[in-house]
Amino acid sequence: MKSIEKPRILIFGAGSIGRSFIAPVFTSGGYEAVFADVNPVILEALADRDSYKLIEKNDSGEMVRHIRPVRGIDARDIDAIQRELEVADICATCVGAAALPAVLKTIARAVIDRKRPLDVILAENLKAAGTMARTAFKDAGIRPAEIEKRLGIVETSIGKMVPIMPAETAHTDPLLCWAEPFNTLIVDRDGFRGDVPKCPDLTAVSPIEPWVARKLFIHNFGHAAAAYLGYRSHPKADYIWEVLEDCDVADAVHSAMTNSGEALRRKYPDIFTAEDIRNHVDDLINRFQNRALGDTLYRVGRDLARKLYRRDRVVGALELIRSQGLDTDAALEVFKAALVFRAAGPSGGPDEKDARVSAAASDPTAFLKDIVSLDGDSEPELASLLMGAMAEIGTPGD
Repeated sequence: MKSIEKPRILIFGAGSIGRSFIAPVFTSGGYEAVFADVNPVILEALADRDSYKLIEKNDSGEMVRHIRPVRGIDARDIDAIQRELEVADICATCVGAAALPAVLKTIARAVIDRKRPLDVILAENLKAAGTMARTAFKDAGIRPAEIEKRLGIVETSIGKMVPIMPAETAHTDPLLCWAEPFNTLIVDRDGFRGDVPKCPDLTAVSPIEPWVARKLFIHNFGHAAAAYLGYRSHPKADYIWEVLEDCDVADAVHSAMTNSGEALRRKYPDIFTAEDIRNHVDDLINRFQNRALGDTLYRVGRDLARKLYRRDRVVGALELIRSQGLDTDAALEVFKAALVFRAAGPSGGPDEKDARVSAAASDPTAFLKDIVSLDGDSEPELASLLMGAMAEIGTPGD
């Protein structure tokens, strides 16, 4: 009897998210995962075997999973990409902001002669990934009506946290990866042009916007809050789990996340319940405390210019909370703590760019304009809150 061929997903990017999250979600749903990557070591390892080891780690131990079947192709081989996309049931990108435009261009070129729609899952932590995809497809010569008909642009909410793997461990096996035991991939049901894949760990939602907001204003905000509030209380500490052992820090982080979550519940009352928010916050706090993640204050808190931008996790959460008529004190404490964040990194000192961002807060008006991108004249209430917070801490570093 002829065997039934497995459905196939082409995954652009065999990095940590591709190997620890996207491939496991789809192979557990019966798919073959084909990785398109440029790393010769990864490609050679994929050519030698049809599986790799994923170790899910938490404080209670670890579980080993063997992810199969998998293959690899060179992402620079356009002919090979086109052959795979002619038969693939779906594809996914997990390459990051810098490489995404080139990957989207490759996808657009490869699907010109495809006879059926192709769904593209954007497994990127980018708020504008969908817009970027539409622009890339249009620039490649595909008319907007054809894009809507033939290309499913599926945005996601990526909540997976990947533990830091020591270099000496990674060298023993280039395909080995570590992960936290969290495997729910949230995708935009409305983005699909074909059927939504029937994978146990894939959750399709409509609309996707509330879930993207939940990731940014609860998960990302809470993680940053742990770094900033933790550093302020324990400047010699290294790890997120370490500072969350302090009940005062944990309570402050919990309060900030809970306020932001309640604001989301009020904004999206048909999507989230109070119990949903409470359970999500508690689960995240527990996951942040996973020692196996190895998450440092430096890694989680760095890149202040991005994280203090008014649409991002800290000021964005604060504005969300304010807009829903809730107490902003807990969120303001996170903002104030971010301004004095100087956690030491691999060099032994704080990130130089972040140090300049903190120093810029000595001129609050310029800081709001240049770092936060906030026009105080058009948004006086939010500007007043932030100006007041900066006045309370004085010049950072004093």
